[in-house]
Amino acid sequence: MKRVEQQIDYLWEALQHPDVSGFEMLEFLDVRSKLAIQEPLLSQSERSRVEAIDRQFLRNAPVWLERIRDVSDLAAMRQKARVLPSHWWWYLDAITQEIMEVCAGRA
Repeated sequence: MKRVEQQIDYLWEALQHPDVSGFEMLEFLDVRSKLAIQEPLLSQSERSRVEAIDRQFLRNAPVWLERIRDVSDLAAMRQKARVLPSHWWWYLDAITQEIMEVCAGRA
């Protein structure tokens, strides 16, 4: 099995367990960033799987953010790791805040 396939399988499996720890979610973000570097080389099938992972990740964003907040400050981790702005998954705190503001505006 190729390394890319292993990374994709890892990400998908992690999302199937909402009880993962914050440390595991930080590892998820790191693996997703490693995969992003390889995205131009992915097959169409692999890209489709990554898109499905991203959609599932976003659906449960508040849960994942809580897990991360239990163990770390996401903004501080992002700054320390010098995360690229294109790696949106590291901005889960900002994304979740935006979602909450939009939902509150509709109420």
